[in-house]
Amino acid sequence: MLPNILTTVRLIIIPLFAYSVLCGDNLVLSAVLFLFSGITDIVDGWIARRFNMITDVGKVYDPLVDKLMQITAVICLAVIDVIPVWVILVVIVKELTMIVMGCILYAKKMVVHSNWYGKAATVFFYAVIVILISFPEIGETAKNTLLGVLIGVLILAAIGYLGKFLGDGRKEICDDNR
Repeated sequence: MLPNILTTVRLIIIPLFAYSVLCGDNLVLSAVLFLFSGITDIVDGWIARRFNMITDVGKVYDPLVDKLMQITAVICLAVIDVIPVWVILVVIVKELTMIVMGCILYAKKMVVHSNWYGKAATVFFYAVIVILISFPEIGETAKNTLLGVLIGVLILAAIGYLGKFLGDGRKEICDDNR
């Protein structure tokens, strides 16, 4: 189905993005690849929902590729000294926590639905990464402010998701009809 094809395109973009950041001298290309990846993520989700093309494979494949792209981005930017290494740790811990929680729910035959704060955090993540790639000499104060707000947004999204799941809003984020 088309949404899974778009997810595969995003998967193929990951090594191209990494190469363009680590070995290339064209950070504009890197920003375009990353932005294109983000746009295809939005489009594949919209197509899947709009045209009833949601598949069990896509429910796992799409978020996995999203997480691989995000982790690849922070690792690459740390390698070229655009962001500090500690950002990698925060992003990886957050994403691994989400993966583990998703696997637990999946094993219980529950489907995790996306929520507005998770989507907002992802859009903000992509925006910050594109800014940092496009303007690597942005200045320490601006860079640290962007990264601090980004980490705060990511943590708040994870806490919001966890709070909804553990609280009365559990029905809002998952159901038992996988």
